[in-house]
Amino acid sequence: MSGLASAQQRLRERAEHHLRLAAMDDLRSSHPQATTAPYRPRGGWFWRGVFVPLYRRLPWDAKQRAMRALHMTAEGHGWTPPERRPGEPWRPPPQP
Repeated sequence: MSGLASAQQRLRERAEHHLRLAAMDDLRSSHPQATTAPYRPRGGWFWRGVFVPLYRRLPWDAKQRAMRALHMTAEGHGWTPPERRPGEPWRPPPQP
């Protein structure tokens, strides 16, 4: 894996991790008796205080453009998503 590809992978993993922690916090605030606080390693103030709130406010089109510009989509790795109209749910491709 090239240096750029590994940096992109680390960036994506870190972003997904902090978005997942934020989602767990949301669930915990809705169901405090049924959940516990997730483990939080030290640091991460930028991700919690800047990235997650900004990511949540951006429309999907802007997120998609940013991911494509950074070549952080599966499409950049030889996979093409199935065609569908906006608003239509994803369905697995037909089996041959």
